[in-house]
Amino acid sequence: MKAVLVVDDNTAVRMVLTDILTMAYPTARVLQAENGADGLALAQAEQPDLVLMDAEMPVLDGFAAAKKMRQAHETKSIPIIAISSGASNNELVTGLRSLADSSLPKPFTADDLFQTVSRVMSRRTMVLSH
Repeated sequence: MKAVLVVDDNTAVRMVLTDILTMAYPTARVLQAENGADGLALAQAEQPDLVLMDAEMPVLDGFAAAKKMRQAHETKSIPIIAISSGASNNELVTGLRSLADSSLPKPFTADDLFQTVSRVMSRRTMVLSH
C-alpha cells in the first residue's frame, strides 16, 4: 500500500489511526483530512489506495463525500472503510456504510483496524489481478 487517507473531524481519532497505520504499513504515506470536502479533494489529487472515512463531519459529511467519490471516475474504485460509532444508525452512517467496502465501529482496537484494512486490501488485490 502506497498511501491511505484518513478523514475524520476528531483530531485524536485521526492521530490514533495515523499511528496504527504507520506502524502496520511503514512505507505508506498517511494523509489526513478533517472534513469530507478536504477528504474528497485529497482523494482526487492523491489517489490513495484506501480511504478511512468518518460519517458525521462538518462542511461535507462522510456519506456525501463517499457518494461524490463513487460518482467520480478517478476515485470510484478507491476502497472506503466507514468509521462510525457502533451505536450510530442514523441516515448518514447507514448511507456511508452502503457505499463503503467495509465498516469499522468505534471504539476499535489496533487489531480490528489491521484486520479490516487487510481484508479490504486483499479483496482489492484479487479484483485487480483478474
